Amino acid sequence: MARVFESPDGPPGPARIIDLYCGFMISKTVFAAVEFGLFEAAGPEPATPAQLAERCGIPERSARAMADLLADAGLLVRDGGGFRNAPDAEAFLTGRGPADLRTMARYWDSVSYPAWTHAVEAFRTRQGVRPVLDEAQTEAYESTVALVTAETAADLARTYDFGRHRRLLDVGGGYGTFVRPLLSAYENLSATLVDLPEVAAVVAGQAVPRLTAVGADIFETPLPEGHDVILVANLVHLLPPDRISELFRRLREAASPGTTLLLVDWWRTDLAPHPSARFGAGEFLIISGGDLYQVDEVAGWLTDSGWTFTGLTPLPPPSGVITAKL
Repeated sequence: MARVFESPDGPPGPARIIDLYCGFMISKTVFAAVEFGLFEAAGPEPATPAQLAERCGIPERSARAMADLLADAGLLVRDGGGFRNAPDAEAFLTGRGPADLRTMARYWDSVSYPAWTHAVEAFRTRQGVRPVLDEAQTEAYESTVALVTAETAADLARTYDFGRHRRLLDVGGGYGTFVRPLLSAYENLSATLVDLPEVAAVVAGQAVPRLTAVGADIFETPLPEGHDVILVANLVHLLPPDRISELFRRLREAASPGTTLLLVDWWRTDLAPHPSARFGAGEFLIISGGDLYQVDEVAGWLTDSGWTFTGLTPLPPPSGVITAKL
């Protein structure tokens, strides 16, 4: 049977397809390894399966099976009779390196993976299939969003001159990942963040200077007025087209003449999405029926809603800022 998957010189074999079929097994093993602390236990020096098992509190056979698969996936390195972390695993999956991606693993495992079991339904209907999140799942989601968008938020603060503005409305601002760097960089700026009550309550409890947090459903409650710049960051991709148009109309109702609208997101500008956004369209669909949208179609929805599209300013890929004026 093994020879069926081998084709060194003849027609292509199915090995790559089989690997893709089994990709979820690798993902779930990585998630379990993060949960057990296996990467912390492995470290940069080799450890035997028995040592890994003892440090993680799992059976030795489980430690060996996980380590074998993770070694084949490149996250562990076989070293004599033991295993040690590959450089990227040591850097990002142990809490000892420059960034900690373990929170992201918990999001993919507890929130994204269960929802993707309904992918056939989502792709057929263009409807989101992710259920309402509980408190722990919400925390995993918001923490992961903050991790993924922190660099983009810093780039926005450096790229766009907020010195011309005084009051910013951050719509769907989550835990304040975008607005915090702006308030730090621009002392002239004050801000209002609007998000669901449970999210806004967390922000309000942190007492960020010059930041007011408002808990509301942005599609049910009138948005706060009196701001000269409106920021919508990484929200448009979560909405289907009809809801995007509705959002733009609601933003227009809350805006005064001369207001600037900034839409920060992963925009599709070429025939193929940027490699770092290749999973975006599927994930946004699964979450809530969204997509990775073309800049020109967003410009059309803005025009139909009463805004004037003024351009796209690239940020480090795949992000960019669409600007519009009232």
